[in-house]
Amino acid sequence: MKAITILGTGWLGLELALDLKQKYKIKVSSRTAEKIKIYEDEGLASYILNEDNLDSLEQLLETNYLFINFPPSKFDDYISFLSKIYNHKSIKNIEKIIFISSTSIYPNIERLFNEEYEIKESSSKLVFEAENLVKEKSDVIFRVAGLVGGSRYFGKRSANKVVEYPKTPINFVHRNDVIEATKFVIENDINGIFNLCSKEHPTKEEIYSFNSKKYDFEKPIFLDNKEFLNRLIDGSKIEKLGFIYKYNNAFEF
Repeated sequence: MKAITILGTGWLGLELALDLKQKYKIKVSSRTAEKIKIYEDEGLASYILNEDNLDSLEQLLETNYLFINFPPSKFDDYISFLSKIYNHKSIKNIEKIIFISSTSIYPNIERLFNEEYEIKESSSKLVFEAENLVKEKSDVIFRVAGLVGGSRYFGKRSANKVVEYPKTPINFVHRNDVIEATKFVIENDINGIFNLCSKEHPTKEEIYSFNSKKYDFEKPIFLDNKEFLNRLIDGSKIEKLGFIYKYNNAFEF
């Protein structure tokens, strides 16, 4: 049985681990001791890994596949932390490294972004720096759009709050599609940089209003801003290799 290590076992990483644990030996990391008991109760080999404690890194990197998904904002020095992982002697022995990036790497300008777009400036300097650091040693980079699924849905945090530019289209991807894309690139030995984003781009007003009825929260207060930024992410590159998104319609899940 081959092994997969998941570094950053949060809302996405834990679901990935649970999905894969019947087929692979799973190792997971957590930044805090509190989560370790939860992961161990799920039958996952669990280790603490954070900026102050890298003692388990060698054990975690003894694996066939490595899935890296850290929230950059949770670190004092995210780039330094990633450097320590990617510069470890064991990294070269891993069959496939999958790094989770974000579509925030693209600038805030009006256009359709695909993976061929030459990024000279980014809406997130930290995401841009991280990708530049890891791209030579990562086999797959997923630039993930706004994640939804489970208890995470659009509009929840905007209940009874003012929402500007309600005609702005939303770029999203369902957590289950990210999990399936991960399995797809492993099982088919596919490498590259891929945007993960649904074909559909509902406006803020459309999906927030719909979800306020579906999930029974107070409807946001939409300002009458006519202008909006038509910034769209093209997630079709991976489809051309045979991957199929199952959650394209945000009104159906």
